[in-house]
Amino acid sequence: MLNPRLLRRTLHSVFALLIFISTLPILSIVSTAEAAQDRPRIGLVLGGGGARGMAHVGVLKVLEEMRIPVDCIAGTSMGSIIGGLYASGMTLDDMEKTLASINWPEVFRDGPPRADLPFRTKQEQRVLLSATVGLNRDGVQLPKGLLEGQNLLLLLEKLSLPVASVRDFDKLRIPYRAVATDLATGEPVVLGSGELALAMRASMSIPSALVPVRLDGKLLVDGGVSNNLPIDVVRKLCRPDVIIAVDVGAPLAPDSELSSVLSVTNQLTTILTVRNVVEQIRTLGKKDILITPNLHDVSSLNFDRSPEAVHFGTIAAQGRQSDLSRLSVSPAAYQAYLAALLPAPGLEELPVIDFIRVSNNTRLSDQVIEQQLRIQPGDRLDPQKLNRNLNEIYGMGNFQRVTYTLIEENGKTGLVVDTVPNDIGTNTLQFGLFLGANSKGDSEFDISAAYTMSELNSLGGQWRNFLQLGGNIALTSDFYQPLDADQEYFINPYLRYERYNLDLFNEADGQSTSFRVRRTQIGLEVGRNLERWGRLSLGLGYSGGENELRIGQPSGYEGRFNDSGYAIRWQMDTLDNLNFPTSGYASNLTFRDSLAAFGADQNFSALSFDFAHAYTWGQYSVIPRVRLAGRTSGEMGVENLFLLGGFLNLSGYQSGQISGEYTALGQLIYMYRLDNASAAFTIPLFAGGSLEIGGAWSDYEDISVDSLIPAGSLFLGVDTPLGPFYLAGGLAEGGNASIYMLLGRLF
Repeated sequence: MLNPRLLRRTLHSVFALLIFISTLPILSIVSTAEAAQDRPRIGLVLGGGGARGMAHVGVLKVLEEMRIPVDCIAGTSMGSIIGGLYASGMTLDDMEKTLASINWPEVFRDGPPRADLPFRTKQEQRVLLSATVGLNRDGVQLPKGLLEGQNLLLLLEKLSLPVASVRDFDKLRIPYRAVATDLATGEPVVLGSGELALAMRASMSIPSALVPVRLDGKLLVDGGVSNNLPIDVVRKLCRPDVIIAVDVGAPLAPDSELSSVLSVTNQLTTILTVRNVVEQIRTLGKKDILITPNLHDVSSLNFDRSPEAVHFGTIAAQGRQSDLSRLSVSPAAYQAYLAALLPAPGLEELPVIDFIRVSNNTRLSDQVIEQQLRIQPGDRLDPQKLNRNLNEIYGMGNFQRVTYTLIEENGKTGLVVDTVPNDIGTNTLQFGLFLGANSKGDSEFDISAAYTMSELNSLGGQWRNFLQLGGNIALTSDFYQPLDADQEYFINPYLRYERYNLDLFNEADGQSTSFRVRRTQIGLEVGRNLERWGRLSLGLGYSGGENELRIGQPSGYEGRFNDSGYAIRWQMDTLDNLNFPTSGYASNLTFRDSLAAFGADQNFSALSFDFAHAYTWGQYSVIPRVRLAGRTSGEMGVENLFLLGGFLNLSGYQSGQISGEYTALGQLIYMYRLDNASAAFTIPLFAGGSLEIGGAWSDYEDISVDSLIPAGSLFLGVDTPLGPFYLAGGLAEGGNASIYMLLGRLF
């Protein structure tokens, strides 16, 4: 029989052991503070504030200079990023240099530079806007934010790469917590484990601007909505004796500045942030220290002004030097504190990738994704190259997010590429828009929509139906089918019907003639994508229709026509921006041959060439451009004449006012960017002009230098979300002048 006294002692021992085990996590967190028993534990709180949060680096610099130990860190939004990187072991010198060198417009833009997009996507951009909505059985599916944050997450993964394998934030160099907000409940969510980069990204999910992050079954947005200065979080994290809290939130705007929907919306968000910050500040004790940097006119979006924000943070911390000095320790004690910290993981040498694994939940085959990777087993990891590569995969348009993690299995390092399907689904709707008017009373309006069904098979087959209404009517259906996992070869059968006005001007008698052209095309295009910079294709098909006279005298051009045949096309496009390019080039060389054997009215062939290259120095850009076209054999119908006239097409003349079987046009376009190109979330604004010279001829023998027409233009341009907007004036030889207002693609 058991001795009751012995049983009680045994139970007491077990109970004491359980209590000891349960306190181990807390003991591990506070162990760094206990390395110096004669000093208080210090918890650091870094608040959110967008770009204003970069002032935290200046505060941290002063803390280090004053030898003030930090035992734990909690941060929100930008405070979570600065705090997370510092907790991971990044030095402040490296952090400051990194912040100053980041291309912030690229960080807050989804996907790769335009030059790295698939060629088919580049061609879409010539008629469609980039905004996309989903369409499925449940109805229209809108994106959850303006940006996915793909580039931001890849940047954070690169910066936190030394601790990529750390999944417990208590095991970082300094214990750390990030704060986000549960979108469903509005409650703060404290993140203390998982992937550091994803936790920081979730904490900075600016509502409406960045898509929320789904973690552990919760949809997370910016922590500033619920707890922008997480003083309570740091209290629970390491039970500090003293808290240093840094508040960088933007103040409320006066009523005189609340003059737009955007300013009112921003004010409502700020009200939520200010209220929860005030509640947290009220919990500070007499020993605690609050630092509020005066950031002057640095707004939450001025990421390009990081050096100024850091400087203002330094000044603010120095202003509290008398209060902070009581927390300063001796050089020996500070060295003891540093020695007691967990070692900074660091990457003395980037790892060699032993194996690659794809985590793919889309309809695309894993092989398609693997073939787009530019890294092979046995290669040493190159984070910058890998990020560009993953962005290229993201640019295929099938994914919500493309990221990576490094894992260790059986002593080998593996690269896991994770692809997340689009939130809006595989069936999407896009729109296009063109508006034009000039001082002569001519106007044009075209609106278009494209319904695309993607991922129809494992190679990424895509069926698109396109409708355009307005002055020009078009209905197109095409099926684009890659033939290999490399996405190099493709076939593209298509059906197209169009109706448009064709206005011609006879300079000899000063009379205008206008036709309504109706055309039907059925064909098949086969070709090869030349990586992402170009495409070589061969098209075969039927093309026929009718020219109806609208205005003018009866013409022999009236009636039905058939110009079926084939076309060989070589296209190149590396422009960084289709609307206002500042780098790259675009070229199109096309040989078209209409053959009686294919049903054409007569044999006819033509060759056309278009080339433009953009060069930039600071805010100045110059774009030389040349266009040449001409008949090489046979006779041309009016529907195939080459046209000049309109903005940047012998500006001053009206669209179609100059036409012929041979045309030539040379241009030098100049642009000056009026706003800050290094600032994030800006709408580019340009002023510019063009010098142009060209002409059109009916016979080859008429071509001469003396017959070339000089022209030019001046314009203001804005790259709006609806497309480029131009307000321009053009002048050409003979006193021909026009004023233009255009919304739509030109390049």
